Amino acid sequence: MNKELYDEAVRSNVLSKALISTLLESMDYSSISFINWTVEVLKVIRTRLERGDKIIDEVSGITYDLNSFHKFVKTNFSSYITSQVFDTPDKAEKVYFSLEKASPDGHAYNMIMTDSSKNKTYKWISSLSERFSLVEMIATGIVYLKDIKTNTYQPFISGNGKYCRYDSENGQIVEL
Repeated sequence: MNKELYDEAVRSNVLSKALISTLLESMDYSSISFINWTVEVLKVIRTRLERGDKIIDEVSGITYDLNSFHKFVKTNFSSYITSQVFDTPDKAEKVYFSLEKASPDGHAYNMIMTDSSKNKTYKWISSLSERFSLVEMIATGIVYLKDIKTNTYQPFISGNGKYCRYDSENGQIVEL
């Protein structure tokens, strides 16, 4: 996100108002890029504290140790971020994301944090057999073949080697 602020977290003994504000503002966004950047910066600070660095928060004036930093993260960030920063990977909380178009031309998508694993990613089109179904990825409109037995998806490719979308108005699978 911001290389200068990341570098500050890596090297400086004082966490500036700008860095603290940017970290706290990340809680207003649910985009994976903001969340990942926040987690990485907080992990860097945690690692520096573990090795014995003295780091001062310019906003609060606190000189962090591992316990006070943990309290700061737990108080100001989501449980997901806290678990990513302090828990071992196998104990870290899971979070789910959905895709959302980021540009009108459909060339870019944002991954947005959702509050449930029940968020639908695919829409059923039809069953081909007991084992296979055709589904449409909601965000992209691309048709996938779902293997019900293994719960895996692969793009439906036309005989011409092209991806396809589902035209629900005409009930047809159309090459892109």
